[in-house]
Amino acid sequence: MILRFNQTPYTSFVTCLVVLSLLSSIYAQQCNQTSKIARFNCYPEDNPTEGTCIARGCCWQPIPAQSNVSGPRDPDVPSCYYPSDFPTYEIVSNETLSWGTRILIHKSPSHYRVANISNLTVDLIYEAQQRFRIQIYDTAFRRYQVPLTVPSVEKKADETDYKVEIIAKPFAIIVTRISTNATL
Repeated sequence: MILRFNQTPYTSFVTCLVVLSLLSSIYAQQCNQTSKIARFNCYPEDNPTEGTCIARGCCWQPIPAQSNVSGPRDPDVPSCYYPSDFPTYEIVSNETLSWGTRILIHKSPSHYRVANISNLTVDLIYEAQQRFRIQIYDTAFRRYQVPLTVPSVEKKADETDYKVEIIAKPFAIIVTRISTNATL
């Protein structure tokens, strides 16, 4: 069944305005980051502009300089940032091993970054009471690693001065020192 509507130029114009209004509203909701901490730089290259940022599918909202502070705005808060719906890594599997935990994470392809690595392996190595190591690497392709001499651990430390919290979605690791309650 094919439906056909008799549209006048006026109804076509009104339809376009409604669609544009809805798209604008969705864009505004995805870009409404009230917290500066929630902004992740979507254009790390030098000198982003509103045009280059939006062409990448990102949000643009410059942070003005604060009137009570001399100098430019905070350079750590990007003007071009990912919208709230950008794809994030999610845990695919979580395996406890003798030396710690191995987590496989996956991220759906996105248009924000063309050369994304979809599958990563995260090793959480509980080396000693005061030493914890995180190693993140491409699951599919072996890449060059700087040849650092690090202790080889075959067994997880029995007692540690750190607590490791794993958040599944969006994937995150929070390490807290137990003795000081400081997030590392």
